[in-house]
Amino acid sequence: MTRRIPFQVSGLLALNGVSILGNAITEIAIPWLILEISGSPLLVATVMSAKILPLILSIFFSAQWVDKYGAFRISLLSDAVNFLSVLLIPVFYTMDILHFYLLAVLLIFSTILDSSGRLAKDVMLAKEIKRNKSEHELINGINSTIENICDLIGPVIGSLIIALLGTINALYFDAISFLIVTLGIIILKKHFVANINEVVETPFRPRHYFLEALRYIRSEKELFSVLMISSIVNFVLSPFLIVYLPYVNKQEFNSILSLGISMTCFGVGTTFSSLLYGAYGKYFSSHRIILSGYSLLALFLLSLNLFSGQYALYAQLFAIGLCIGFSAPVEITLIQRQVPENLFGRIMTFFSSTRFLSVPVGYLCFGALLESRLAGLTPLIMAAVVLGGLASYWFVQRTSK
Repeated sequence: MTRRIPFQVSGLLALNGVSILGNAITEIAIPWLILEISGSPLLVATVMSAKILPLILSIFFSAQWVDKYGAFRISLLSDAVNFLSVLLIPVFYTMDILHFYLLAVLLIFSTILDSSGRLAKDVMLAKEIKRNKSEHELINGINSTIENICDLIGPVIGSLIIALLGTINALYFDAISFLIVTLGIIILKKHFVANINEVVETPFRPRHYFLEALRYIRSEKELFSVLMISSIVNFVLSPFLIVYLPYVNKQEFNSILSLGISMTCFGVGTTFSSLLYGAYGKYFSSHRIILSGYSLLALFLLSLNLFSGQYALYAQLFAIGLCIGFSAPVEITLIQRQVPENLFGRIMTFFSSTRFLSVPVGYLCFGALLESRLAGLTPLIMAAVVLGGLASYWFVQRTSK
């Protein structure tokens, strides 16, 4: 019998959805703004690469900060900094002083504590799940579904705002989302059963944290192989969504609404996939799910070179989303089950950060590719990279047995 989900856990899931919704709007507004001004996919890739750098660097300090200051405090600080940073983008644009380098700097500040804030919320959620003895698959499946639904409606809302009011106004909604999350966490505080203010007095040793997490990941072959394939897929998927899709919709259809629908079709696919995992994930091994899902992902990426047209693109994006939606709940369930509670923060940070090490390189590679004569082969090259990653994953899994 399924246990009722506690109020504080439901609240954390809802606030995570609000945050994801705001970020989804930003992910469509920023690339479109740059394409409107410059028309360059490589410039989109460069600015978005700067945005993701703090996520990579956070591997050296996120876990220590959460341990030292407590999950609750770090969560509030992160959302407050994000609110101010994102709010300044439309403010500076209105003042006509938003140059590309300043936009990159603001995006860096908007993400500099993002990993710490997400980790803090993951720690609070993990503690509450354990204290309330809730089902990991159910809650992680619901959490991933909420994220995917917000990813689904975010582009639609963002594209409508941009179409009606202009690109820059969509960013105000992102800033407001961080303010809502900040206030929501404060309200939920009194309902937590676990000690979300728990502080671990440890010296600030980022190199020690990094090496300890690295040793643990390397000793756990299943975690290591999942991290490897996740990093390779991120090398392809992030540029696909942030650089390739805006570029194709701008060049082929010149429609922000088309971009919004494209992202929505992808979101519908990921939503169905995560719902299926939440209901039936416990009946299948993560290994089988990963092999099947990513094999189909490569196939549907390849289909982008075989079929063209707006409606064909929408159908392909739904299928691609269906192949991807399982990945987040599979990864978090694996970590929650295998990692001891005293190592959870640093392992989660290491896992989350290192997955994105390849993303800036992917942005720049595929951004440059889209400005070359080989632009038409971009989906084919993406499919080949995914298949190469899948072969590496299968090899590591096989050698570990």
